[in-house]
Amino acid sequence: MAYIEIAPHNKGEKRRYDSVAGCLIAYACRLSFIHGTNDYKGWLAFDVMEEDKKDEIKLMALYCQKYGALKWGETTMVIAPETGEKLINEYLS
Repeated sequence: MAYIEIAPHNKGEKRRYDSVAGCLIAYACRLSFIHGTNDYKGWLAFDVMEEDKKDEIKLMALYCQKYGALKWGETTMVIAPETGEKLINEYLS
């Protein structure tokens, strides 16, 4: 995901792959609604681990701003079901 989000050719107004990461995250949210059970239904959790800590911080900030992810712990991010539904509607509809 980092190669898509923070790659030099995918910054600014002339992004080459602007909605690819959003589509992937929205699809993962959809799978969580389909396959999740009980309290986990609709929740998406993922880790952001980059070789360069600066890239990791940038990526986590981007996920918070662009996709509504919440930081949970050192490298874990979560997307709540309500936010996941919005992403599904935005990227997969």
